[in-house]
Amino acid sequence: MVYLHHYNPGQLIFNSPFLKSVFHEFHVGVTIFFTLSGFLITERYFITDVVSIKNIKTYLINRFARIYPLYIILTLPVFFIAFYNVGFSRYYLYALILNITLLKSLSLEYAFTGLPQAWSLTVEECFYFFAIFFFAALNAPRFSKAIVWVSAIVLLPATGFVLVKIFNYLHLPFFENMSFVAYTTFFGRFFEFFIGAGLALLLKKVKTNHYLPFLTYGGIILFSLGVFALTKIKIAYEANFGISPPIGITVNNLYLPLCIAIIFMGLLREKSLVSTFLSTKPLSVLGKSSYAFYLIHMGLIHELLSPYFNEESVLGAVAIYLVLVVLAIALYFFFEEPVNKKIKSLTSRHNWPTPTSSSSNSALSKASVR
Repeated sequence: MVYLHHYNPGQLIFNSPFLKSVFHEFHVGVTIFFTLSGFLITERYFITDVVSIKNIKTYLINRFARIYPLYIILTLPVFFIAFYNVGFSRYYLYALILNITLLKSLSLEYAFTGLPQAWSLTVEECFYFFAIFFFAALNAPRFSKAIVWVSAIVLLPATGFVLVKIFNYLHLPFFENMSFVAYTTFFGRFFEFFIGAGLALLLKKVKTNHYLPFLTYGGIILFSLGVFALTKIKIAYEANFGISPPIGITVNNLYLPLCIAIIFMGLLREKSLVSTFLSTKPLSVLGKSSYAFYLIHMGLIHELLSPYFNEESVLGAVAIYLVLVVLAIALYFFFEEPVNKKIKSLTSRHNWPTPTSSSSNSALSKASVR
């Protein structure tokens, strides 16, 4: 979905203004990723035992090993080329630091430097760190779980608001405005992770399977209506995207995650053509290599390939997409996964206990968490 958003073929390839407007809103693929991340992190790492330093260490190593090695080897060449072409500058130095530390999307000025699409990694990393304290609070006997949830839902956006005021007062290029915070930072996007996390906790308690796939297809219909609503909001407000006005942010950050959760529940508890298709081996391989594809589908790698393909033709557009898919699969099997295993073997002999659930064998639970 995100690929179709970035390289919109609606008008150019299909000569369809309607498809162009729909693909334009396929940034909602990020919403799916955030909700899925919240679900998988909670399913795999939420335990009822007291959170220990050892478990936290293992958790952080696992997250680092999965995310950072491939990201950094694809990011550093971008800056090497920039320094070579334009010379040393303070701007590129700051951008390099923020990219290396995965803090870049806390700043509108630097969010799309390096690998532009990697802005979402900052949001995910914020959730990974937040989850440590959130899970600890949910497990603490002295805290009501309801109070923990409500407090987080109230305090996170309030914190984002305060940070906007502070950094604007200090005239620093971070948390520049509320629209940026609402769409590009964890303080605005936390609800997607929370919906995924809430679904994982719900499924630990509810074991009922459904024979009719009404959740799967009903969720897909509701999700599609949400995307359609974004296309209409864009037109009504004459905005660049449907998510630009506050009502669009509400649809993207609140309504769509609920639809996605319904779809996930259906995929985990119902037998349908969709779940069968997603469980096939080719789709499993694509799922495992999705992080590599996410990192190379735009930016330096795509720019190096694009001169050899006519992306304005159907054949050229399909060909470069397939080449990127093959490269992503190769990166996964020959770099990402071997390095991931090597780091884990060097740093820890024990993994954080992974809870078993009725969803443990599903295609959804086998998806790779960034």
